[in-house]
Amino acid sequence: MKKYRIVNKQRFYLFTTILMVLVFTLVFTILNSKGAHSLVLEEDYIEVLVMEGDTLWDIALRNMPDKYDVRYLVYKLKEFNSLDTAYIYPGDIIFVPVLE
Repeated sequence: MKKYRIVNKQRFYLFTTILMVLVFTLVFTILNSKGAHSLVLEEDYIEVLVMEGDTLWDIALRNMPDKYDVRYLVYKLKEFNSLDTAYIYPGDIIFVPVLE
């Protein structure tokens, strides 16, 4: 059996410390991931027909649960409907996710 001798203890401790930090970071990242993403739409939603003068902000206010930040719901509306901008037009159908 081959034996190893530590020549530079400071460098050895630095290497093991960095290695441990990397391992813990990797484990922490894996455990805190939000899971797999799917292209299948599994969230509940409401269809809203956009009327003249409607904005995403108005639609968010009308469909927002109590004690909820309207800015977050506007963000979710844009994300849920794959909108690049907040511009919507009369006749568009907006899918509003049901938030609890």
